[in-house]
Amino acid sequence: MDYRNYLASTTETKKETLDDWRWLIGPQLQLWFVSKAGDVLLRNSSNDSIHYLDVTAGIVEQIATSRANFESRICDVENAGLWLKPEIVDGQALLDMRPAKNQCLSFIHPPILGGQIHPDNFEICDILVHLSISGQILRQVKDLPPGTEIADIKIQEPGKSGKRSWWRFW
Repeated sequence: MDYRNYLASTTETKKETLDDWRWLIGPQLQLWFVSKAGDVLLRNSSNDSIHYLDVTAGIVEQIATSRANFESRICDVENAGLWLKPEIVDGQALLDMRPAKNQCLSFIHPPILGGQIHPDNFEICDILVHLSISGQILRQVKDLPPGTEIADIKIQEPGKSGKRSWWRFW
């Protein structure tokens, strides 16, 4: 498997692209790649280590000590499956759901809010919108005990940091 087939084609490299995830990833981690499944590979600007941001679970972890180490580790089918989710990308492609430039797959109803990991629960989404909304949702629910009923989620319009433009879900 050529892992590059599972990376989104994007021109999204603006620093602001990950603003809604800074609460979790801090200032050192920078966008390296976005997978077609909507997760993010990050590069540490201070030591060149590579990190994986699972935007569904809101987890970030170091996966390689360098780019060369990443190239070696991504060849392992298990690692590629975890970091790139080829079964989801390939399954959605069979349903004619193929992200174009600056797009990725995104959940219609996020699992953290009760959605299912099911082919009917995916849509193609702009990468900036996907990362902004998922980061805002995870930040709002991260400290809630499991099973807490979520009655209200407020989403600030992507790219409008500091403005009072909100979308409401639920």
